[in-house]
Amino acid sequence: MKKIYFYNKDTKEFAGYDVIEDTAEIPANATTVEPVDSNGVGLYDPTWNETTNSWDSLTKEEWEAKHPTPDPKPTQTQQTLASLTKQVMELQVVNTKQQAINANLTKQLMDLNKGGN
Repeated sequence: MKKIYFYNKDTKEFAGYDVIEDTAEIPANATTVEPVDSNGVGLYDPTWNETTNSWDSLTKEEWEAKHPTPDPKPTQTQQTLASLTKQVMELQVVNTKQQAINANLTKQLMDLNKGGN
């Protein structure tokens, strides 16, 4: 069994790989040359170079320029949800404090009623 690496016939861009029998014929748009650099590291958007029988690659910087990461600005919905979540958390803190105050006042009332009898 051997791995073959496909490329687009028109653009020569890497298009995937497959495993075939050792005796099977390699398709016209495939090669047994793995799309990796001399250190065995994968290439950025590899394209097949028929002249050199090797894969060409973009640099990391070229690839990053070609595939920019989207700006992580939150949407209006996400901003509203974050604001509401913050408000709920603040209300939970206030509610917990109010429960402690109510419990203390109830205890004081009960102590006053005991003393008045």
